[in-house]
Amino acid sequence: MTLRLVSAGFTDVGAQRTHNEDAILLDPQYGLYVICDGMGGHASGAVASQTAVAAISEVAHTGLPPTPPGEEPLVNAILYANAQVFARGQSDPDCRGMGTTVVAVRQQDSALHLCHVGDSRCYMLRGEVLAQITRDHSLINLYADNPDLAGKLGPAHSNIIVRAVGLHEYVEVDHQIVGMTPGDVFLLCCDGLTDMVPDEVIRQIVLADVGDLPLAGTKLIAAANAAGGADNVSVILLRAVAP
Repeated sequence: MTLRLVSAGFTDVGAQRTHNEDAILLDPQYGLYVICDGMGGHASGAVASQTAVAAISEVAHTGLPPTPPGEEPLVNAILYANAQVFARGQSDPDCRGMGTTVVAVRQQDSALHLCHVGDSRCYMLRGEVLAQITRDHSLINLYADNPDLAGKLGPAHSNIIVRAVGLHEYVEVDHQIVGMTPGDVFLLCCDGLTDMVPDEVIRQIVLADVGDLPLAGTKLIAAANAAGGADNVSVILLRAVAP
């Protein structure tokens, strides 16, 4: 059985920033949903995130560049986005060193292909249990995985990421396949939400309005801003329903 996805998405500048460096994509026709959280000076973070979203959408719509045999199309799209962002950063002095996180899903029948780079996350609410199903590419996690490196790359702050789209000529993309059951809710979000709002509060908000995703999304944005809104905040909510 192929499930149907009900979706809602929002991006907000936050309470303290003057411009939004996030970009989001909701493309139900292709079952494609993306959040990018850009970084870089002179507002080039916005260039990075918008370039990445446009590139991922371009591959989805055109099939070009073609996906190599055995590779997930969404991984191929993100690698293409990486090339586009990196090239722009190399050619434009104002964009040098820019990059962006990516969290993206592509529906295939009753499963989601989930890809991410950086610390933008995907959560799954199944029943009343909320679980983070991506793992941040953060310095603190790098140290946890490689104790011999601890402290050698700087203080282990969770908001320092060690992988992003566009920083280098090549990037490693994490890919997993997540099976869906009717009623499952998936939350894609950037750290503008998770740095401000504890997971338990996120769970309560989504659970309370699981049947009204636009309302849940606006409440998540409001909760981040009420907690200080230190960064741009973006969320996409997806609910799996029987066709």
